[in-house]
Amino acid sequence: MFLAHIRVHFKPGVHDPESETINRALNRLGFDQIASLSAGKFFDVRVEADDQEGATRIANEMCERLLANPVIETYSVEIVD
Repeated sequence: MFLAHIRVHFKPGVHDPESETINRALNRLGFDQIASLSAGKFFDVRVEADDQEGATRIANEMCERLLANPVIETYSVEIVD
């Protein structure tokens, strides 16, 4: 069994109101050192597979079919033994 760390973020240029709201709130709280901020989704998924390559394939397929919208989001997969 493998653990897949999956991160999903908006593509550059896609309007991200959540990140904008968080960034403004942090600035109001005095955190004016923040140059940029990006919110996203993080999934930890335990995958049953014969090997790391198979776990990566399964995790990528999950992202492409459900977890990420390929039109506006990118994703990354890291498999941990």
